[in-house]
Amino acid sequence: MSRKEKGVNSELIALMTGAELLRDEAPTAAMLPGSAACIVARRIKKVAPAYKPNKQRLRCMRCGHAAVYDIGMTVFNGTGWEKTVENSDYLSNPDTDFDMRRNLIDNAQFTGYIRCVKCNGAGAWEFTSLLFTLGLMGGAMRAEEDRDAGFMLGKMQLYDGTSPQWMSEGEERFLERLKMDREDSHLWNKLGNLYYKGGRPEVAAAVFEHAVDIDASQVESHYSLADLLFQIGELELAAKHFRQALVHARVYTRLNALKLRVFLADSLCKLLDIHHETKEKVPFLPTEEELAVMKQLDETAAAKSHELHLYEFDLRSGDRESFLPVAEMYMGKLADDIPEHERKLRKHQSMQQLNEGKETAVLKDKSGYPDKGWGSERQPVIVKVRTEERAAQVARVCDHFNWHYIMGMELTEDLSDLKKAIKERFAPANVYDPCPCGSGAKYKFCCAKTMKSFDLNDYLKTFANEASL
Repeated sequence: MSRKEKGVNSELIALMTGAELLRDEAPTAAMLPGSAACIVARRIKKVAPAYKPNKQRLRCMRCGHAAVYDIGMTVFNGTGWEKTVENSDYLSNPDTDFDMRRNLIDNAQFTGYIRCVKCNGAGAWEFTSLLFTLGLMGGAMRAEEDRDAGFMLGKMQLYDGTSPQWMSEGEERFLERLKMDREDSHLWNKLGNLYYKGGRPEVAAAVFEHAVDIDASQVESHYSLADLLFQIGELELAAKHFRQALVHARVYTRLNALKLRVFLADSLCKLLDIHHETKEKVPFLPTEEELAVMKQLDETAAAKSHELHLYEFDLRSGDRESFLPVAEMYMGKLADDIPEHERKLRKHQSMQQLNEGKETAVLKDKSGYPDKGWGSERQPVIVKVRTEERAAQVARVCDHFNWHYIMGMELTEDLSDLKKAIKERFAPANVYDPCPCGSGAKYKFCCAKTMKSFDLNDYLKTFANEASL
């Protein structure tokens, strides 16, 4: 698709550059500031789309020109549609003047960001084919069964509670707010997300780049820009932004702790891949120069983060979860906001203490452990118990399933790993496989419901009683 077919809002360019365009100038991505837009545009086919293509023929109501556009995911407001029908006379009198086609489309939203290929307008659109309405009705009927159909039921809302039908309308809302505060990097980041989901990764890249230029601690924009660059093979530049996300993570409060940890773990996972792909020429972790920024923010925490001994961690290429403990180290005090049962760094430290004799581990013949999953050598079940009675209950279960487990006596009990291991043990990979209980029924229609309300305390007591018989 040529650049002409992918228009850019002139107001966006003016807002980012501070200069108004001449009337006879056609706005293009090349006019966006920075280098990211052009870099991504050159290899745009390598970028994974947020949604599967959904091409429809539309007519621009501004100039009347019709062309084919990718409107992205269709989101249909079923509740709004039902209210529209109820408020009309259609149900009692089908012959009433009720424009079903128009009302169906009015209750639909589209994620694709499109502008007219002739006038660059992004106002009202008209679907030229009557078949689209039939497709809309069919999509609403099968949305629950086929979630990969480019169609979903629901309602999209922006940060301010508005629900634009077209993403260009959402863009206008963001630009209005940004005109009042051009330094709001969080709003710029949200606008970048809109462009990416709208099928315009090159514009998204420019906006993410602009956001980090305004605010170097805008972790989400660093990550999103890095991910786009990673996809198109710009590894060194991608690594730079992934590392910047790590550097500034400890002061970034726009995300909740669990989401921030996922961003950082994915950054670390991809940094390791880049490190290996470039034969270790590109640094895996932030450099001394990059860490200098962190040291200014928190000298003690920075020094502690820099003293990472990677040989202590079982980091596996492509396995994002294995990077979670390291991600927590870069979060600083923000890691304290992670729920206790979800924390990985403390469990890793518990295993380190085990080597120093501070915990109790039950080690058996390694050949008897499961090959993978909970209870394997690589993923032991780590538990904290308060009483010897509870320790005995846990030991009976783990010994029965031949699991590798590590147990410590603590004031605060933590059996989250054990609960996950038991659920994994009794839930087959495919819910339609025979139930492990031996009933002969499929798991989905047998014990699946029981496992949803699984009570670990009852299970441990029952298991102990059966073992004593």
